Amino acid sequence: MVMNTEETRAEATGITEVIADLISRARATGGVVAFVSAPVAPGAPELPESVFEVGDDLGLVSESADAFDGVDDLAAGLHDLAVDRIIIGGVDVQEAIRHTAMAALACNFDVIVLADGTRDLSGTPVEWLSDAEESGAMIKDVADVWLRM
Repeated sequence: MVMNTEETRAEATGITEVIADLISRARATGGVVAFVSAPVAPGAPELPESVFEVGDDLGLVSESADAFDGVDDLAAGLHDLAVDRIIIGGVDVQEAIRHTAMAALACNFDVIVLADGTRDLSGTPVEWLSDAEESGAMIKDVADVWLRM
């Protein structure tokens, strides 16, 4: 799950290369890639803007910082696709990555938060990673994430 990767945000935070590596590997192993814009103002376009091509991947827009709260049946839909692990990173607008990661844990997904692929709007690493780890999320750099086939 890649969040808030509009071109100016992704480039300004310096995460484009590490996220691109993970997206490439996920696609090569048949993983489900979801691009999420959250939170967005009501009436936003249905597909998120992204520096990465959405194409056949999922494109989701949530008015809520928690994408599981803002996208109808997101957890059920991912479970139907046999997704059991959420790997999440991007630009943490209004702590959307934090809220979505915590919700994914509550929805019985294994969660990996990308330490080197999650930044706040200023490009600074987020400060809540240890809280996420204490809640059950795994914290890994992109290069250390193994994708299952």
